[in-house]
Amino acid sequence: MTRVLVTGGAGYVGSVLVGQLLERGYKVKVIDNLRKGGLGLISYFANPNLEFIKGDIRDSVAVEKTLGDVEVVIHLAAVVGQPACDKDPWAAKQINLEGTKNIIAKRSRQQLVIFASTLSNYGTVVGQICTEEMDPRPLTLYAITKEEAERYLLEVGNVIILRPATAFGLSPQMRLDLLLNDFVYRAVKEGKLDLFESDFVRAFIHVRDFTYGLIFSIENAEKMIDKIYNLGDESLNLTKRELAERIKQHVEFKLSISDSGGDPDRRNYRVDFSRIKTLGYRTCISIDQGIEELVRAMPILEVKSHFSNPSYY
Repeated sequence: MTRVLVTGGAGYVGSVLVGQLLERGYKVKVIDNLRKGGLGLISYFANPNLEFIKGDIRDSVAVEKTLGDVEVVIHLAAVVGQPACDKDPWAAKQINLEGTKNIIAKRSRQQLVIFASTLSNYGTVVGQICTEEMDPRPLTLYAITKEEAERYLLEVGNVIILRPATAFGLSPQMRLDLLLNDFVYRAVKEGKLDLFESDFVRAFIHVRDFTYGLIFSIENAEKMIDKIYNLGDESLNLTKRELAERIKQHVEFKLSISDSGGDPDRRNYRVDFSRIKTLGYRTCISIDQGIEELVRAMPILEVKSHFSNPSYY
């Protein structure tokens, strides 16, 4: 039975991943500081293969204790997204980079680390398709810390780095600040959506496909070791306008296109995902399926709740 440690396992991605790992028979440890609570893990504690440690990845003692006998570390814990990093730049640097270094300092060389990075590292790329061979162009503190962590991890080795597209869909620890989730929320709750930078292109991935990519990396580690992989599918490269039009097929709302406003990280790119797809990885959940599940869940989702704007996966 493979033993896996998930950092940030109580967050948006982690709380989905933990359930999938347990279903597949993995023995799972989670370390999380519970800054946003732990409700996303509640239903999993009935499974004796789950062990939880409340702790911070910057705490060397907690990390060393948690690593124990695990074979794989899936490293999700981070200050996620530019708004959260702008709010607390010191924490962003300490957690995203120094916390990553702390994990490496305490792991044994045999313990594989799978790192969730970000496509934000590409910044703005016009007229080219983003591949893993391109030099990163991080424009924000969030992307800079993730890109620096990538370089550090590749230097030490025995790592797999995934650059996932922007996640969407339902999770036990929900996030409503993610682009597609936010668009659906506004369309349903407010009946309108004011769209800026409508021709900017973004790549998307359902949170369950994201977590499947992490598990795929465990199961294909020998083929993937010490490389970077974009995680997603070309069919989920969409402009913001295209995304809004897809939502309009499911929800009636007023769409307004504006020339004012802007995304602080200026992400605008089309992404190639062929490197991981050649190994057999495929996404399973379409944009439309994600929209449909979000619409069904909207009666219980409110921004002024514990679902609003978490800073951690």
